[in-house]
Amino acid sequence: MSFAISDWVQGRTKDGELIQGFITSLNEKQNIASVYVVQSDHDAAVGTTVAVLSSWLKEQPTLQVLDYEEPILDFIELALSTRDTEWFAELTGRLHEIAQRQDSGGPVLHNRNRLGRILG
Repeated sequence: MSFAISDWVQGRTKDGELIQGFITSLNEKQNIASVYVVQSDHDAAVGTTVAVLSSWLKEQPTLQVLDYEEPILDFIELALSTRDTEWFAELTGRLHEIAQRQDSGGPVLHNRNRLGRILG
């Protein structure tokens, strides 16, 4: 499978750690992708970049996260930390749209703290 920079992927490292993240760079000659890890079964790997053989990765299934309040709040925090005012405005507008239709019975994703870990 062919990947591109910024693709969301999941797979295993050479040490067998499960990872999920996005590709930051590719070395097509050596078939290696650098993946910024956002979730892992090895807590120390989260927030780091690891080199993984591309054949050990698969594309992360897509979810329309901008249809739910919780992921938008996470993205707003990211937009604030990167000082991306245009993205912040887009996300807050989307958040207001969702708040207006909240009574429609969509799924509620409130079991996460701001670091993305399940509480309880």
